[in-house]
Amino acid sequence: MTHPLDVFDAGMTVFGGPGRYVQGQGVLDRTGAFAAQLGRSAVLLADAVILPLIGPRIAASCTAAGLVLEVLPFAGKLLPSAAAELDAQLGARAPQVVIAAGGGRAIDAGKALADRRGLALITLPTVASNDAPTSKNYVLYDEAGHLAEVRHLRRSPDFVVVDTALLATAPRAMFAAGLGDALSKKAEAEACAAGRGTTMFLSRPPRLATVIAAECHAVLLEHGVAALAAAGTGQPTPAFEAAVEAMILMAGLGFESGGLSVPHALTRGVPLLPGGATAPHGFQVAWGLVVHHRLLDQPLPADLSALYTAAGLPRTLAALTGQTVAPAQIRALAEASLPVRHMLNFPRPLDLPQLIAAIETVEAAGTEAARDTRRAG
Repeated sequence: MTHPLDVFDAGMTVFGGPGRYVQGQGVLDRTGAFAAQLGRSAVLLADAVILPLIGPRIAASCTAAGLVLEVLPFAGKLLPSAAAELDAQLGARAPQVVIAAGGGRAIDAGKALADRRGLALITLPTVASNDAPTSKNYVLYDEAGHLAEVRHLRRSPDFVVVDTALLATAPRAMFAAGLGDALSKKAEAEACAAGRGTTMFLSRPPRLATVIAAECHAVLLEHGVAALAAAGTGQPTPAFEAAVEAMILMAGLGFESGGLSVPHALTRGVPLLPGGATAPHGFQVAWGLVVHHRLLDQPLPADLSALYTAAGLPRTLAALTGQTVAPAQIRALAEASLPVRHMLNFPRPLDLPQLIAAIETVEAAGTEAARDTRRAG
């Protein structure tokens, strides 16, 4: 069987995205109507923790739309065997649509099932902690929780359903992680365009993707602090709506068609550190963006730095992991990250000494800043 990316190459410019993106308060209750455009039966694969909250509403909407609905709670690890295990749970039942609801891993589990059975896909995030809902990619992990493989759907999700009233009930810390993930997309897309690397389609980025990533950044700088104030309240505001669109739609389109770079490559090495594997993905990326700017010999811009402070995003490995990081650990992190192909998406070739030096400089600057803060206090 042909791999989904075999039809593309670096001589092409490719843009991809979901079939429909629907955002608004209460759109969860229209999920059945959206699914009815794709088939007459569906399976809801949802995070077991949030299933009692959203399951009855989705079931009611499917009944109203005349759909037959099966339900599969997801509470396990997303191992390479996940698709086969979910397929076995579904058994002889043959739904036409997968509704994948929850956080990033539950949505990726739904993608894995849709991929295995060749089904239509609706993603329904319950937190704004990442841009996975818009993407054709899904990530699998090993038993230790380390990334094992990134797989690709043959097409992007058919619908992305973003209920901002639901997302506004999620913890503020998860929203902050989503900010950290999304804030990197402009710098990464610009680095990919300037370098010799490729996007998630193994092709060169179109100009449109860089424009989207830049607008994502601008929206978050304008609305991020106010959106943080609404996060966790259950009451979405115009600023929250704007930030969610940037964090899920714009960031998703920006990274997939615009390309990733140093910040995401470094997330391969962070889990090797004590406390690294449990750090939220968006916090890992936020730290990686500081290193990215160091490699460009640029400080964090003042407006971006202010948003880091408001969101509590880490600027050092010590802040990210809660541990003092030794030189040998920094070297191991850099060695694990450098081979990741996203490292090619940079204006110049990077080598191990450059990467180690940038990380060490960032850590030293953070330590000195912390000392200055204590003296001032």
